Amino acid sequence: MSHTLHENLLLFFGWVIRGSFMAGIMIVLVLMLQFLLKNKIEARWRYWLWFPVAIRLLLPWAPESSLSLYNVLSLEAIVPGIHQQTQVSPLWKETGRISAAIHVERSINPEASGTSEVPAPSLESGPVQDSGYWWNGFKQIGFTNILMSGWLAGVLLLAAKTVYDQLRLKQALRTGRKIDTPFLSAVFHETKQQLGVKQTVQFVASERIPGPAVVGFNKPAIVISPSLLITLQKDQLQFILAHEFAHIQRRDVAVNWLMHIILIIHWFNPLLWLAVHKARQDQEMACDACALNRMSPQQNNAYGQTIIHVLDHFSGNQRQPGLAGLSATHKQMKRRLTMIKHFHKKSYRLSILGMGMILALGSVTLVNAKESDAGNVTSKASVQSEQDGEAVVNNVPDIIYPKGDIDRELYKKELEKAEKKAEAAAKALTPEDKKYIEAETNRVKKLSEETGDMYVLYHKYKDLNSGLDLSYWGGIEKFTAYEDYLNRASTLEGSILKRPANLPEGYKFSKARIEGPTEGKFLDEVRAEGKESGKPIYSKKIDWKEAATIRLEYTNGKDTLAISKYMLDSEGSKKKGFFEDDLPAHIYPKYVFWHEGGFEYSISTTWDMSKEQKIKILKAAVQK
Repeated sequence: MSHTLHENLLLFFGWVIRGSFMAGIMIVLVLMLQFLLKNKIEARWRYWLWFPVAIRLLLPWAPESSLSLYNVLSLEAIVPGIHQQTQVSPLWKETGRISAAIHVERSINPEASGTSEVPAPSLESGPVQDSGYWWNGFKQIGFTNILMSGWLAGVLLLAAKTVYDQLRLKQALRTGRKIDTPFLSAVFHETKQQLGVKQTVQFVASERIPGPAVVGFNKPAIVISPSLLITLQKDQLQFILAHEFAHIQRRDVAVNWLMHIILIIHWFNPLLWLAVHKARQDQEMACDACALNRMSPQQNNAYGQTIIHVLDHFSGNQRQPGLAGLSATHKQMKRRLTMIKHFHKKSYRLSILGMGMILALGSVTLVNAKESDAGNVTSKASVQSEQDGEAVVNNVPDIIYPKGDIDRELYKKELEKAEKKAEAAAKALTPEDKKYIEAETNRVKKLSEETGDMYVLYHKYKDLNSGLDLSYWGGIEKFTAYEDYLNRASTLEGSILKRPANLPEGYKFSKARIEGPTEGKFLDEVRAEGKESGKPIYSKKIDWKEAATIRLEYTNGKDTLAISKYMLDSEGSKKKGFFEDDLPAHIYPKYVFWHEGGFEYSISTTWDMSKEQKIKILKAAVQK
């Protein structure tokens, strides 16, 4: 399996798992609402309550909200670590992630000089990045791959069965004969006009298709068995046809296909099987209501008797997605006949209760949980870092091993030692110091969020901060519009990045970020002031004028071109001019770096581009 295919499958599988979990919660809510309200909500609105569930399963993305139900009921809380397990291994991240990884690597390399802007990573932070070969990355998520393989096998099996069933259904439809007798055709067209159906519909007789049913949604056909047809009186035939035309008018065959496709993808979720079963029942009742709405109230009883007559002729469920028909089991009939008996036309109109329920359900379930940035200050420092354009507040970045031939087990053990030191340091804290650290960290965090200012924190007990005495809040600004980025960048001192005039055709601005400095003489001042204060934690606002990091991304929808500026440390400043990276070409996209004036400018692409062309674009992007 290629890297890209495996990456896409893993991402899709993670989306399926999270969507299925959230939909499962919605299904329980819908069933509870239907049970509590019972006959107080009309048939059509009972059916429409299932639509938010389908929307939730189809949403590729949803906004975050503090009102989201998943703030309380989250998959991560029930199955810790599931999010990381279903994310792509760092080996297969795009160029933006790799660029951030290169800079973070410098900060945790024991041989690098200067102060690190992030604490040494924790083993709890995520999957360990391996080097060289994708197979090592594959082994790291072996259990997830087993689950994904089982899920994929189920999808393929159900898809194959669906194709087989559809071929049989089409064959059965071909063997049927068109009904064109004058009397039956007249009843058919009269009922079609009564239901307001303008689409071309065939009227077919076939014994091979169970029960009265609609087949197809593009070119629909109403199919009825000849043996049932000869037992029907004119008004009974009209009732049956009215129900089938209601299916056509409501696009129920297309809806059934949608539900079936969702069921194939989420076949492992028993709640979804139950939901589809219940939705098909509610669909039948909604069609009954639609048909009855076009009839006189005196015909309600006769309509119910017709359904019983059909069940005497054929009893069962039409499970195939390409069918929608007048069918039910005897267990479902009591509720269905009760609805028919008490049906009145006003109940089919706008329902404030039904609409209110759908809006309320959607407002708390069609939005994702709001990400929380709160952390435990006694075990982790309050830091902010961004990788691949996403802010990670008070969380430790994924483990990035230094380049070169190192003993990875030894490296991991050193990280474990750092964690143990943090635990020991936390236990040694006095209640007063512990309270002060927590209060000061929360204060700085709140200030940073409200004002957007950048703060550097000095840690007296640096073992609590993975052995580092400094950490940062704020100083990261993100932009999704080029004009907003340019307005902010124009206020900065020093060089900035702009849209290069020689961008490849079709590439448009995607996103940008600007980060404040994490190196410089001001750090010595913070240390001195922090020591003099004697406080367990000391914070200072940093007023910066020149950005330490700027990153622009352009995309054509498929590939990405990224241009970055990064402040170099003393080690990085030794290398001058233009040069390419020495990362494995089969894992990372190739970078071209430009070292000048204490800064590193870089360009990377997710497709092959010559070094000469990259240099031309990079030069055009840097504005000094």
